[in-house]
Amino acid sequence: MFTSMGVPTLAMVENMAYFECEGGGKHYPFGKHSKELSSFASDIEGCNVYQMPISSHANEANDKGSPLCLSRPSISSNELSIFESLANDVAGRLLQLQHGRTANDYKDIEQNLVVFNNEPSTFDVASLHLDVDNSKKSFQIRLFSESGAFQNIVSGDKLRKLHPKLGVDIESGGSLPENVEGDKTISVSKTSMSKNETICSKSKLFPCKIQKKGSYGYAIKWADGASIIYTMSSLAKLAGAKRID
Repeated sequence: MFTSMGVPTLAMVENMAYFECEGGGKHYPFGKHSKELSSFASDIEGCNVYQMPISSHANEANDKGSPLCLSRPSISSNELSIFESLANDVAGRLLQLQHGRTANDYKDIEQNLVVFNNEPSTFDVASLHLDVDNSKKSFQIRLFSESGAFQNIVSGDKLRKLHPKLGVDIESGGSLPENVEGDKTISVSKTSMSKNETICSKSKLFPCKIQKKGSYGYAIKWADGASIIYTMSSLAKLAGAKRID
């Protein structure tokens, strides 16, 4: 019904899917899951099915008016794990949907995979999306995977100090590459900006404009006149990504 109305289905929950008896057995009073549910989920791209158990712990939490995800009793680790997986899945799908992306966007292409600390998913650098918030003088770096998304917010000052190709801090030992015309590495319109020149202060960087340069990276035109093209890899590294060799 939702699909026919143009409302995307992000995930499916099978409530009261099973219960565990005191002897440790798992029982499915309505079957492991209905054929209709499995068939419907398989027809929806990236849709996962989550089985919620018949849980006395969840019932008690509801009766007390204290949601299980807030009280988080250790005895309810199984229920909490299912809720957490469902929440992460829905959040990732929503972020993909917001930017018009789907899981199939990352198939059948050469991948440059990276990972982030405390994130189970792997992300393709080609999926990186950059947005600017001129009012807060910051950038949002987002990467997408088949099962979710990752976002990090970095200051404009930090990005300006980034080596546009290597992803290292220029002021911490990296060096600014020679001016290269076109989309290959970097284009600096202010000829007065040299390798050893101190990078402009944060107050002079905004407002700025960004433009995607295909799968290579993003061009940023800073308020001080400098125009720099940053590779996808350098932006991912700034967001905290670690490459998978």
